[in-house]
Amino acid sequence: MTTQEQITAAVGGRLQALVDAEAAVEGAACILRVELPRRGLVCQHVAGGITRGGDPASVTTPFRIASITKPFTAAVMMQLVAEGTLALDDPMAAHLPADHLDLVPRVHVLDGVSYGERITIRQMLSHSSGLFDYAMSTQFGLAIAADPGHVWTPREMVEGAIGWGAPHFPPGEGYGYAYSDTGYVLAGLIIETVDCRRLDEAYRARILDPLGLDNTYLEGFEAHRGSEMAHAHEGQFDTAPIHGSADWAGGGLVSDTADLATFVQQLLAGAVVPQPYLDEMLQWQFRTLDPVLHTPGYLGYGLGVDARESNGFLLRGHRGHWGVLMHCDPLSGLTITGTINQADRRPDALMHGATAAIRESGLADA
Repeated sequence: MTTQEQITAAVGGRLQALVDAEAAVEGAACILRVELPRRGLVCQHVAGGITRGGDPASVTTPFRIASITKPFTAAVMMQLVAEGTLALDDPMAAHLPADHLDLVPRVHVLDGVSYGERITIRQMLSHSSGLFDYAMSTQFGLAIAADPGHVWTPREMVEGAIGWGAPHFPPGEGYGYAYSDTGYVLAGLIIETVDCRRLDEAYRARILDPLGLDNTYLEGFEAHRGSEMAHAHEGQFDTAPIHGSADWAGGGLVSDTADLATFVQQLLAGAVVPQPYLDEMLQWQFRTLDPVLHTPGYLGYGLGVDARESNGFLLRGHRGHWGVLMHCDPLSGLTITGTINQADRRPDALMHGATAAIRESGLADA
C-alpha cells in the first residue's frame, strides 16, 4: 500500500467513525460524502437504517434536503436577475401573482404599520425582510402532527406566517437577519410568475437537467427518483408521512450526496449563476437574530448561501433541518455533503470532523 493509500484509508476510518457515532444515537441513517477533487479523493460512508430497525441505508440513499433547497431557489432567482427579468432591489409585490397580492399589506405588519410593500427580493433571499417564519411556529407543528399528509399550498404557508406570529423588524432594519422560510415561499411564487412555469419545472430546466442531477426532485410535485428515501426524524417521530409540499421553495427538494456535491461545486465554479451575480450571491454578512442559534464556525449569510470556517477551510453552502449539510471550500475544492436524518441535532460533528481529518492528513496542502 502506497503512502497516499495509507493516508486515504486513515481518513476513511475517521470519517466512518463520525458516521457510526451519529447513527448510534438514535438509529436514523447517517450518510456522508467527502470529496477532494484535485486529489481524486471520494470517501462515502453510511450507518443506520432507512427506518429504525429497517433495511440499512446505502451511500446512494436519497433524503430530504430541507433548507438546502434555498440555494437552489436563490440560484433560479439570480438567473432571472442576470436575464434582466427582475432586479434584486425590486419590491416583491411587483412580481407576485395577481391572486396573491392581497397578502402584501398583511404579511408584514409591525406595531400597526404594514411594511409588505417595502420588502425586496434581496431581503427575502438574505433573510433581512423581518418576516416571521411560519415553519418555526408551534401552530405549524401542531397542524403537521394532526394531518401529516395534508397538501400545503404556498398561500396556506404565508397565511400561517401572518396568523401565527409577528415580524421581527422593519425590512432591512434592526439587526437585519431573521431566518424565514416564508420569504422563500414568496420567492417560489415569484419564480412561477415571471418564469411562466411551475417551480419544479423551473428547477429542472434551469439547474437539475443541465447539471445532470438525476436523483434530485421536488417532493410532492414530481415522481420519486432512486431507491427508497431515508426517513428523517424529529426526535422519535418518523417524519416520512409528512407531505413534501410542507416547505416547497424553502425546503421541499429530495437529493443524494453526489448530486449535492455536484450542485455546490458547479455553483461556486460559475456554471449555475454567471458573474458578477454569483459574487453578489456569495457576499456574506454576519447578522443574527440570536448568536446562540448559530454554531461555532458560522460566519454569515449571503443570498441563499452561508459561510463557515472549519479547520482553516472557508466553506460555502447551506444546512437543512434534518441535520443535512452541503459545504464546499472554493480554494481546495473540499466538498462535504450528507445528513444525519435527525432534526434534534446539528451536523457540526460531521463538518468539523471531516475538515479535521482532511487537514491533518495533509491531503489539502498544495
